[in-house]
Amino acid sequence: MLFSLTHEIGFHFGEPVHFEPLFLRMRPRTDAMQSLLSFRVEISPAPERIDRIADLDGNDLDRLWFREPQKSLVLKATSQVRTLRSNPFDFLFHDYRAGTLPLSYPVRLRPLLSPYLAPGPSPGRGPLFERFMAHLKEVSRMETLPFLTALARTIPDMLAPEIREEGHPRSPEETLAEGSGSCRDFALLAMEACRSLNIGARFTSGYHFPVAPTAATLHGWAEVYLPEVGWRGVDPSEGILTADRHIALVSSADPFLTLPTEGFYRGEGSSVLTTSVRVDLLEKEPAAGDREPPPCPGSGDRPGPAPGDSSPSLG
Repeated sequence: MLFSLTHEIGFHFGEPVHFEPLFLRMRPRTDAMQSLLSFRVEISPAPERIDRIADLDGNDLDRLWFREPQKSLVLKATSQVRTLRSNPFDFLFHDYRAGTLPLSYPVRLRPLLSPYLAPGPSPGRGPLFERFMAHLKEVSRMETLPFLTALARTIPDMLAPEIREEGHPRSPEETLAEGSGSCRDFALLAMEACRSLNIGARFTSGYHFPVAPTAATLHGWAEVYLPEVGWRGVDPSEGILTADRHIALVSSADPFLTLPTEGFYRGEGSSVLTTSVRVDLLEKEPAAGDREPPPCPGSGDRPGPAPGDSSPSLG
């Protein structure tokens, strides 16, 4: 599928403030799941300097430097992305042990995966979490693909969705106690569930274009690292494994490192944050050569349906 994306973020202050260097994570990535065809970001007022950076996870970041105090900062990113994976089950396990839990990774990979296997924030694995995991272990029979599909479906079945635009994700135990959560809360719960069974997991931020389109927002989901397969997405807000309706920006073992902007300012007075996201579908069918094979046999249940004249630009 081919998508056009527009994401605008505005910071507005009652008095001029001085910006420290600001990290910008608004450039969609290119990998086996998607291809970035074009990207542009308009920045008003113009920064003094822009550095393009590859971070520890290989994410593509921009760092903005400002000299003069400003009363506002507006960032508008526009891009076109082609998604490539229409079938989330387009893989086979060569080693039968990859199909059972807890996972066992090759020796050379274990040190590299340690950040993605570390327990999350406390309280993460309390009695509610253990009860949640006991249910998943039972219904999945400790098989990898049934566990991931059950995980994706169970979270939205048992927890109510919640809109919470600001703040860090809640811990898994807090989310289960509340009985509700935002997409980032659900993603963190899914990550902890996977890590508890030695499945490497990370947080991914991006966009989702549902079968029945709704108002677009920045979205978050989990990605898991499967032996011989690589990173695959699990979206517990939508109850599915991700495919060509998800567009990723950045991923990290730490959700904080996926925020679209990261930085500090010095100054006093009031502040207002504004955001808007638009996702438009330009082509529905995969491009020739991008069509995927049918679902692999024996993979278990399948999830449901799937500003201003002075602004510089980055490409």
